[in-house]
Amino acid sequence: MVANPPYVRSAAPAAGISTRQDCRGSSMLFESPEFLASLITRLRSGEHLVLYGPRGVGKSTLLAELERRFVDLRVPCGRSSITTSLESITHALEQAYPAVETREVRRRTARWRLWSAADARAGVILLDHLDCVSNAMVSFLRRRLHGGIVGVLSAIDVDDQREREQMRPWRLGALSVRIPLTPRRQLRRLLLTRCRSLRLPVLHPDDEHRLINASRGRPGWIVQCTALACDQRYWSHERLLFNVLCMDAEVVVRYGTLDLLRPPANVERAS
Repeated sequence: MVANPPYVRSAAPAAGISTRQDCRGSSMLFESPEFLASLITRLRSGEHLVLYGPRGVGKSTLLAELERRFVDLRVPCGRSSITTSLESITHALEQAYPAVETREVRRRTARWRLWSAADARAGVILLDHLDCVSNAMVSFLRRRLHGGIVGVLSAIDVDDQREREQMRPWRLGALSVRIPLTPRRQLRRLLLTRCRSLRLPVLHPDDEHRLINASRGRPGWIVQCTALACDQRYWSHERLLFNVLCMDAEVVVRYGTLDLLRPPANVERAS
């Protein structure tokens, strides 16, 4: 039996460590076993893929579900929740190969050790919210992790044609995969489940229909919309203030907060 290199901590099993977030309910959003199975097969074979789609469509939930599946399959897997630099990729590899000692060496040496571990045992890294790509990231992914060493799935937000065009230079030599939109029946089930769990008033059928249309196949939009609907300011005479709620939900889905709509606290009201 070949001994591990001295920088590999043999006491730490790679299979049992995961930093995944709670992804309960993902089975409701992803009822396409063929799509999941295809991604798992392609990533296990070492392919590099770019997953794109509108904000709120469920890319982050899908990546969390993929991480859970790979951990169950005992495939080394790491996930970066926000990917902005080569360091984000390095952290994902450290999650995938926790037995590799990287704390007391330079980052370049750490990446070489992680690459060696991946070369010995192929794994997968999931890069969520990829919003910029540096030359260092491109070089590392193409030169070090290609060739079946590590499967890479990068998730990119694409809401319009301009963002689609902007995505092209970021493909990193990877194939593009569009995440499918969620069918209306699943969106309706999610909407009703969220309303019951949050104890919201029973929706008028017209409001229910309009919300599903406004979601445009995005379950994340439904989640944010129902969370906002817990605030009484979105209700009047037991009916939703539909336009206001939808506008605020779009802001939260795109920017993660409604603070952009509020004036700074230090701005005094003009006399």
